[in-house]
Formats: sequence, structure tokens, C-alpha cells
Amino acid sequence: MLDSTQAHADEALLQLGKRLKADGYRFICVTPATQARVNAREGSQRAQTMRDVFGWSRPFASQLISADELEQLRVAGVLDAQGALWRSTVRWSSLDEMLLVHSAWPTDSHDAVFFGPDSYRFAQCIQDHLRSRPEPVQHALDMGCGSGVGALLIARAAPHAQVSAVDINPKALRYTAVNAALAGVSNITVSRSDLFDEVTGLFDLIVANPPY
Repeated sequence: MLDSTQAHADEALLQLGKRLKADGYRFICVTPATQARVNAREGSQRAQTMRDVFGWSRPFASQLISADELEQLRVAGVLDAQGALWRSTVRWSSLDEMLLVHSAWPTDSHDAVFFGPDSYRFAQCIQDHLRSRPEPVQHALDMGCGSGVGALLIARAAPHAQVSAVDINPKALRYTAVNAALAGVSNITVSRSDLFDEVTGLFDLIVANPPY
């Protein structure tokens, strides 16, 4: 349950995601090492495009994005001042036709929500399993859901299933809820749990992608 301020912040983040998706924004997330290497190139220290802002996590001038997008970042609480420039503390990455919000690079905060090449491998593993599985999924659990990759893929593939997304990180739960809303998925429940401590019920599919 969110208080009104947090609910307002998450709605602003959702609206920003809708705007980016409608504008055709796409970004394939790379490894942290590749991210650092690309951003260290000459001329890459300052954002010139929306992909620079929301994919490559570069500082940007306020005039680069629209006033309402800047306001959505501010209301969502994901806007940091960098001298005369600004920086988004979230990134938006593509997974199939979906757009997912997660933490900006570098992911050095204690509550960072990760997404990257491992997430794409995790997604492929789930999709392969769902294609070869003889029985339909009825009840599924995404343990340590992060940005919600597992829960989203299962919920979209099995729209009549009940899918639970749990994490100990409140920010992960927020981002999963925003990503589910942006994807138009309504059969996911999001709740806090330290591993299985607060999980009840029986599941015919459990997935997890721990942060190795």
C-alpha cells in the first residue's frame, strides 16, 4: 500500500514510460563494463538524445526533453541535479515490445534495481520453458522479482494464471508494479517478502534470477 505522495510519484513514472513508448523509444541494455566504455568515449559525457538520457544514463540539459517530461521526472523523485545539468536516476530498457524501468547506471546504491544482459538470458530461459511445458501455468512466483521480468513474461504468456512477484526491496516492487501497468498486465500481484518468509500458497512454477 502506497501513501498518496508515493502513488503520485509512481503514476508520474508510469506516464513517462507511456510517453517514451508512444514516441518509439527503445534501448537494449548492455553490461556495466560496456556502459562505462561507451560513456567514456569523446563526446559522450553529455546526452544528445533520449536514448542518451534514459539508456546511457548521461547528464542532460533541461531543454533536451519536454517540460512535462522533466516535471514527471521531478514528481517521480528520479531527477538529480548535476551542476547546470540534470540526470535521471532510472533507465528504460526494451524487452521484446515491452519497456521496463530500472535503476540508472552505475547501480551502486544499496536498493538498486538491476536489468541487463542476464535479464535477457533469464527471459529466454522462461520463454523456452513456457513453450515446452506440457501443462499450462496456473500459479507462478517470481522470487526476488527486481524489475519484474519473470513475472511479466509469465503473466503475458498465461493471462489466466495468478502470478506473484515478491522482493525484499521496496523500490523493486514499485518498478515491477509500474512495468506491469505499462505492459497492460493485470494478473500480477506485487508484495514484499524476504525469500519465502511471507509467501503462502502452492505454485506450479517458481522462477528466480538472483544478482550473482
